[in-house]
Amino acid sequence: MSAAGSRTRVHITLDGLVAIHAVRAVRMALGAVPGVVSAEVTMIGAAVEIEGIVDALALRAVLASALHVVGVRIVTISVSPGRILPLA
Repeated sequence: MSAAGSRTRVHITLDGLVAIHAVRAVRMALGAVPGVVSAEVTMIGAAVEIEGIVDALALRAVLASALHVVGVRIVTISVSPGRILPLA
């Protein structure tokens, strides 16, 4: 779990991305998940930044549901706390 107001980085390996247009569909699906502030998607996976409290099991279920809609399946998922960098 991360504290409210902090960000967590989630790395996801995906199966089912068979065409480049699927990358955009996955980015849009991930962006619709509450708390997701950014999603970088490639043909093999995604890096998602989430703001707020993260429960890994609940997160996997929500992400899997969002990705199922676009025909993509999660192979692996890893959650790591984000870092807050100083402003100067």
